[in-house]
Amino acid sequence: MVPSADGFGCSCAEHSVPVGIGRCKPCNATEVVSADGYTCVPRRCQNVSGRIACRKCPNDYITVTQNIDGSPLKEVQCVKCARGFKPINNVCARCESCTCAKNQIIVRGICIPKTYVNSRPKYEENSLHPLALLDVVKHEYLCMQNDLRACHALANECVRNFYSTDAAGPCRLWIQPKLTTPKALPRLIVESTLEDKNPGETYLGRKKDSILIAAAVFLSDGRFKFTTDTNQDHNTSCRLPVIIRIGRDFSRDCIINVSKITEDLNETISPYLYADGKLVQIPVYPRKPNGQPIQKGTWISSKFKRFFVIDSSLSIVTNATNYVYLRTMEIKLQIERDKASPSSLRVQVSVEVSYASKSPLSESVTMTLKVTHVMPEAGVHRGLEIWGGVLGCLLTLYAMVQWRGVVRRGGLYVSVLPLMAAAISDTFYFAAWFSTLHALAAEAGTLGLTLPLSQAEERIVMAFVYTAVSLKAVKVAWFNFNQCRCDLFFLDWSEYNPPYKGAATEKYNSWRASTLAREWSRMQTMRRVSPGYTVSLALLVLHLLVPWRSYLPPSQGYKWAVATIAWWSSYATLLCFRWVVDRVLGSPTAALPKICSSVGLSLLVFEEEHYAHYIHGRNDDTKDLRSIAGPLAACRVVCAPQLRIVYKQLSMSIPALGETETRQSLLSRFLAAFFERALDGLSWVASERTVFERLLNVELNTREAGNTSTLLYDPDEGTPSCFAVTWWGEEWSLATFEAMLFGSLMMATDEPLIAALVTLLVWQVMMRLRKGLGNRNQREKTDVQM
Repeated sequence: MVPSADGFGCSCAEHSVPVGIGRCKPCNATEVVSADGYTCVPRRCQNVSGRIACRKCPNDYITVTQNIDGSPLKEVQCVKCARGFKPINNVCARCESCTCAKNQIIVRGICIPKTYVNSRPKYEENSLHPLALLDVVKHEYLCMQNDLRACHALANECVRNFYSTDAAGPCRLWIQPKLTTPKALPRLIVESTLEDKNPGETYLGRKKDSILIAAAVFLSDGRFKFTTDTNQDHNTSCRLPVIIRIGRDFSRDCIINVSKITEDLNETISPYLYADGKLVQIPVYPRKPNGQPIQKGTWISSKFKRFFVIDSSLSIVTNATNYVYLRTMEIKLQIERDKASPSSLRVQVSVEVSYASKSPLSESVTMTLKVTHVMPEAGVHRGLEIWGGVLGCLLTLYAMVQWRGVVRRGGLYVSVLPLMAAAISDTFYFAAWFSTLHALAAEAGTLGLTLPLSQAEERIVMAFVYTAVSLKAVKVAWFNFNQCRCDLFFLDWSEYNPPYKGAATEKYNSWRASTLAREWSRMQTMRRVSPGYTVSLALLVLHLLVPWRSYLPPSQGYKWAVATIAWWSSYATLLCFRWVVDRVLGSPTAALPKICSSVGLSLLVFEEEHYAHYIHGRNDDTKDLRSIAGPLAACRVVCAPQLRIVYKQLSMSIPALGETETRQSLLSRFLAAFFERALDGLSWVASERTVFERLLNVELNTREAGNTSTLLYDPDEGTPSCFAVTWWGEEWSLATFEAMLFGSLMMATDEPLIAALVTLLVWQVMMRLRKGLGNRNQREKTDVQM
């Protein structure tokens, strides 16, 4: 006896039978224990050369030791199992394959005619494990017998094998047109019909801004479940169903443990568009783990119905289990305007699924859900054609008129490049802005739903904005370069008209010249509107527009347009405020003529080779000197060629040995004599600029020829013309450059604060460079130390 299995008693050892309470008897070598365990039943044995050999039952027989009534047999009998049964653990169990006829073969537990198996083509893909291929053959045969469950299992196998085009693969019944199609065979491709010519298409009425993508899950046993519940947890938030807001692209990553999604093995999913109680089939475009799309091949369409989440398969080489999982599911919405109804949209939905192989070293995978839109044209291209054509013609014509004026003033021919760059820059900038604003207003008014710009429109708007700011930077660099190298001279009238004969004049670099030099240096970078105030007010306006901006679609073009509105509204407000202050308190530019009169120095600044600006500063008018007052006190000088030649010679001349007169003294005497008309052969005439000349800032008419110069004046102009060679005179170029810079930074970063800080930084760097280079040029040309 041995201890029982529960440890609380004793039982007979193996090959022993009980003979009483607490006693056991072992059976000898020619006996076996009966089925009830109480009797030793002898076997048929024989003595062969001193060795006892007992008969064993064949593999397809079972050993019987008792009669039907339970009494022991006299000898062990071998009994063959009936047809349809096979021995399992010495018991005849039902076996369907055991009923196979001679012309049949057992395949995974069922009988299949040999002719059917032999007629199948040879499997050539070699991606399926042999056991999996046998399952395919089994389900395929049963499906041909209209077994619904087998057809659905075969459909799932076809989907999980990426719609194989192998003639002997799991998709054989779908791609072999000569085979009889079973009635229970599910459809795996999306076909166009007379009622549904465009699968995956629906219509959205006015003010409808979302759609629901539902999911039908097909199980391997033929059952399926349909779900529209979008309240998902983190593990399933990257899967269907999902609600999509029109125009809102997004990407969502989910890190999921493999054990959480193994429940989806042998399942396939079909996406549907659920709208107004109707279901619209959405076509699926799968991609294999190697990134290649599913080839159409022998399929009649490349629009499939189903995809899978995860699949496990045995490796042919290593016999290990490999997992392929859904890496990325991208839902694409192609939106078009309905020509029959302008207030509705036509939405074409498709799903692209990409797969990847799971690493055996990781227990988790990352799944991604992406939603992308292909938006319709919002009319930006048409607007660019119209606005670009109109503004381009006008601004290019104006640039050529300006260039003609610059050349006539003695400027360089190469100046056409920055002038044309500025014209093209303004054309690109304002054409893009007006077109985007028009598209924004039209979208909100027609559909009741503001759609983002299309990808092509976004790109062309970005290209226009970045090109505009680059070209405008060329113009800004050009006029700063010209302003930092212009000729500058302080005319000292005391050199020409000393207080008494033989009186010694003050040194040129006196307090009077230093005072004027400091004032002129201060006004070099003076602006009508400070960018610091503009940036601050623009940020405030953008903050106030946050509730409205939240309703706008995520479009970089629209965000740039709104930021540009904030900038220009802020600039216009500050400019109007500055105009009112100037009208009440006076313009800051009026201080320069007063300082010139106070110190008795006139200011002469050459903008171009033969074009200068003059501020009269003589304060000791006598009967011996001509009176220059009124508009001529701050005028423009169109220099005769001979006057400019003499000026250049005197400015570069070096006093001879023993001479005490300085270069500045000679120039002061010469220019004072010129303005007093005391030079033979060099004189001047005064002329008023016409309305068009003041408007275009160019000289359209040739007034005098030869050695006669012209003093041009504006009768009602309060600002001295010499501010044309300072930032005050280039306000438009600077203001548009800063607006373009701020807008481009907003488009690039989508951060108003970063755009504001970079704009202010660029302004400060540019201002310090302009001051430094301008002061150096002023010291070189006037020899005045400030």
